Formats: sequence, structure tokens, C-alpha cells
Amino acid sequence: MNKYPSSKIFAGLAVISISLLVIALAVAPTLNASAKPASALGAWTLQWSDEFNGSGAVSGSNWIYDTGHGYGCSSCGNWGTGEVESMSTSTANVNQTGGHLAITPLRDGSGNWTSGRIETQRTDFQPPAGGAMAIEASIQQPNVSGAAAAGYWPAFWALGSPFRGVYTNWPSIGEIDILEDINGLSSVFGTLHCGTSPGGPCNETTGIGSGQHACPGCQTGYHTYRFEFDKSVSPQQMRWYLDGVQYFTVNSNQVDATTWSNATNHGFFIIFDVAMGGGFPAAFGGGPTSSTASGVPMNVDYVRVYYANQATSATATRTATAGGPTPTRTATPSGSTCTNNTGSEYTYGVSNAGTTAALVCFKPSGFTAGYVILHYIRPGLSQQNLQMIYNSSTARWEYTVNGISSGQTLQYQYTYQKNGLQYDTAWFSWVKP
Repeated sequence: MNKYPSSKIFAGLAVISISLLVIALAVAPTLNASAKPASALGAWTLQWSDEFNGSGAVSGSNWIYDTGHGYGCSSCGNWGTGEVESMSTSTANVNQTGGHLAITPLRDGSGNWTSGRIETQRTDFQPPAGGAMAIEASIQQPNVSGAAAAGYWPAFWALGSPFRGVYTNWPSIGEIDILEDINGLSSVFGTLHCGTSPGGPCNETTGIGSGQHACPGCQTGYHTYRFEFDKSVSPQQMRWYLDGVQYFTVNSNQVDATTWSNATNHGFFIIFDVAMGGGFPAAFGGGPTSSTASGVPMNVDYVRVYYANQATSATATRTATAGGPTPTRTATPSGSTCTNNTGSEYTYGVSNAGTTAALVCFKPSGFTAGYVILHYIRPGLSQQNLQMIYNSSTARWEYTVNGISSGQTLQYQYTYQKNGLQYDTAWFSWVKP
């Protein structure tokens, strides 16, 4: 759902906007859960990240706090959506603790809400020429449901750089909603906003959206939300993923060339917030009401931006199809490095990386992996799924798992792309020394 309809549209066309939203959800396209995009990309490389390992306030070199009820322009009241909270810089609302970011909406004794909203200092996140960009975060949605969740609106999204300092050029500058959920539905909505409002080529104020996509367990554990903008293919393509599985796609030829260029031919900045109330929750009967629970945070483990250049080697991904054969792997790793555990086409393993950390590795043998997804389970916790990071100095994919103690068993599995096909390994286990 859009974050920036004009006040005139919101007041005069609220019923129409909500009706359009409900219709769009009913007819939104769905994709094969294992579908993989066609592309011609090399390996993804990390460009920027925040792992939220600090304490208290977020890094001022990385983030700007948005405060109050809007940017100060006539059409920006209540952030342009009708939400009711006042955004705050207080660590009660925006706080780093325990290696994650918590954005927490709070209600005071008079029934007024405060919450948090931060946006990146950088506004230049965009694909390299002929390549692609990915924006990814590991997030636990607010763990609240039913009447207690009425009005909750957590979001992870991005706006086109021309918006900053102007604030009246939405939606032409492009808005990418990577994660939105409302009223504790344990869902994810992915949306592109563009063109003109109301109506226009992008059906504003609803936008071009995925509709409601089920997100089981997304309130009780961390899940990975990822957006990719790929300029290596024709037509250009935007893709949305939940835990490494693509669920929605927008192609550039769905709108006219000018609309697409205005919405995408520039940098973007990233936003996290938890709104209370507004048009989107209202479309699903939301509040907030006196029954809405106060103090339930959205937790963010990390946010990362990756770039991939257009592939030049014959082993890079050229086409991709759904699924693919699953190799059989039976070895249980016991060594401390990747090279001690060898499959027929890769080496893999886990090494001790500190008191409560483990480094998980995957190294292709004789091919270039388009991506590698790590699935892992720590004792007593739910499964986590995330994109591994390619380390060019070791020529392997790596990820550090935190929160595992001596004597505990880490279970893990890989999903990797080879020559456009997706493969899943068997599950392995490793006991931390």
C-alpha cells in the first residue's frame, strides 16, 4: 500500500482507494513458488549493510530519524496515509539491542501513539549499468494477532532519491514496498508505486502489487525479505522474495517507458517503520482500538544491499527454470573448514568463529553459483533462511551464525543455483566445540 497519497486523494477518494485495493488483492497474480528468474548475472557482492550490533540509538552515519506526523508539507500530514502515531527519536521506540534493531509502537495513558521511522542517509542505491541490485533484510514482524494487532503496519521499503527534500512528487519517483503487513495477518505484501495518482499506469493509489501472500511463522521468528531490480534482462525486471523463494515479479513493459524511467532511473533510500492505523489497515478492518496491544516491536537482524554485474563468463547464470534436480548428499561434516567436506560439485562446512558464533561456508567446484541460500536451525529455535555473502578473497560463500553455544548442534542445508537451475543439498549437522 502506498505511503504517500496526497491529502486530497486520501480524503476524497478513501473509499475508492480501499475498493481498488480489495479488488487488486483478489486478482493479484501468483507465481510458482519455486520459480526463478531469467538473468545474465554474475555473483552478488555486498555493497552496504547495517548489522545493528550497536547499543541504543542507531548509527547517525547510516540513518536519519523521521519525526512527528509528516515531512512538513501540506500533503504530508499523518505521513500521507492517515496513520495516527507520532514518530520519535526515543530509544523506547527505536533501539539497538542484542544484535538487532527494534522499532516499537507505544500508547500513552491518553491513548496517543508514538513509534519509530528511520531512513538511510544514502540515497544512491541502484543497479550498476546492465547489472542488478538486491535489498534484503532479516525481520521478525510484530508478534501480535487478533484484536490486539488492529492497526499495526510494519514496513520495509524504499523511495526514489528525488523524493527527498521535495516530498510532493510521489508516486512518479517510485516506491518499492519490500515488506508490508497489517493487523497481524502474518502476511507479506510486495508493491511498486509509480506514475500518477489517482489512477494512471500504475493503478494508484493501490500500485502494482502482489496481493496478500501468506507468511507462516513470520511473527514468531526471523524471515528474509528480499527485493531485486535486474537491468541485465529485457524487459527489465523487479522481483520479490520471501526466504529465498520468489513470489512476485514486475516487468518494465507493464507500464510505458517514461513511467518506468521516472520511477527507476535514479538511486533509492531505504526505510523501516511501524505505523499505527491508516488506509491500509483500515481496508482490512484495522484500528487501532482500545484493544490494540502497545509495545510489540518489529525486530530487524540486518539490512544489506548487494550488486551484481552482468556476467561475462560462460559458467555464469544465463537462464533459470523452476526447481531442478536435487543432488544426494550424505556426508555429515566434522571438520573445521569448508574444504574438509567435499561433495561432487562443491565443498562445504562449518568452522568455529568465536564463543557463540560459527562460520558456515560453501564453495562451488568448477562452476559459478548465481546465488547460495543457507537454511539453518539452532537448538530450540525456528528455521532461518538467508542469502549467503560471496567472499572474493576466499572464492566461497559465507555466513556467520550467532547465538550457538559449546556442545550445541547446528543443522544446516544449502540451496544453490548452477547454470540457471536450482539445487538443494541434504541437511547436515555440526556440533560446536
